[in-house]
Order: sequence, then structure tokens, then C-alpha cells
Amino acid sequence: MAEVREFIDEDRPVMDKYYDLTVRNNSVKRSSVKKRLKQLIKEDPDFLDTYLSLYWILLEEGKKEEAKKILDEAYQRALNLITDKKGNWPDLLEWKWLENRHIIRALVNKGISLWDEGKTEEALKIFRKLLRMNPGDGPGVRYFILAIRMGMSFEEFDKKFEEGGYWTSEIEEWFDANCKLYDIWIFTSDF
Repeated sequence: MAEVREFIDEDRPVMDKYYDLTVRNNSVKRSSVKKRLKQLIKEDPDFLDTYLSLYWILLEEGKKEEAKKILDEAYQRALNLITDKKGNWPDLLEWKWLENRHIIRALVNKGISLWDEGKTEEALKIFRKLLRMNPGDGPGVRYFILAIRMGMSFEEFDKKFEEGGYWTSEIEEWFDANCKLYDIWIFTSDF
């Protein structure tokens, strides 16, 4: 029987500084927030939530190419953290560990970005790996997989299920009614 390879990231002191910044974000000028995020990236380039916040700010400012570069950097750093020398992803990368959440969020955001660009097969590869590594599925990638399999664009999915930064209560009913049609739990291993 093969040994299960679990990844749990290290404690990152920058995390507390980042959360302090996000709490104050509404009362601070955007330029100051961007500057502070860049400082935090320099302080710990492997704490990925800083990249993701900068990514979202840049998107809101209409700087899509710059935002894409930031997301790509976060994604590549996530891969560098979790993969072995052969490029293999771990068997487990679970949401239950606070230390892993910034990595999982980077992977999820990259998958969503690819999906939004119409690169659904690439997005599915990321989402399937995430679901396999994190069967508890805290971030809900099972919903993304099903939506892609049903031919939904990210925009359609978001319009149907997003409400005020959260998913509507009907998402579970939709998932339960449709997941069996697409063997949602079976196809996660066909990378």
C-alpha cells in the first residue's frame, strides 16, 4: 500500500499582517492597499492571498493583463509549494488546515480564470485535482465541475448562484439533482 502524501503548509507570519490590512481595507486608499500588498509579497512571496487581493483590485481597475500576470505568479508559486520534484500533486491538500487555504484559493482562482476564458478542459484539470486532494471540498469546486460539465459559462454560473458574495441556497438542490447525471464523484480521477 502506497504512502499517502499530504501537504500542510507552514505557518506564515505575514498572514496576520494581511488580515489586519483586509480589515482596514475599506478605510484606506486603494493605492495604499496595493502598495502594502506588494510589500507583503516581498516579505513572503509564498503567502498567496496577497497576490489574490492584488489580482482582484487590478481587475476592478480594468488592468486585466497585469491582473493575469499576478494570478499566474500565485498559481505557479502554489504549484512550486505543493508538487514534488517530478511535478506530482500531493494526495491530500485539505481545506481544514488554515495553512493550506491560501494555496487552495490560488488554485481555485486560476481554475475560475481559465473557465472564464473558455479554457474549460484546463479548468477541469485543476478542479478535479482539487476535489481529489480535498474530498471535503470546503471551497465547493464540485459545483464548478458540474457547471462546466453542463456547459455553463462562469458568468452564467455566477449569475445563477452568487448573491452578495455568497452562493444561494438553491445551489445544493441544483447539485443534488444533477450530479448523478455526470458521475461527479467518479470522474475526478481521470486526469
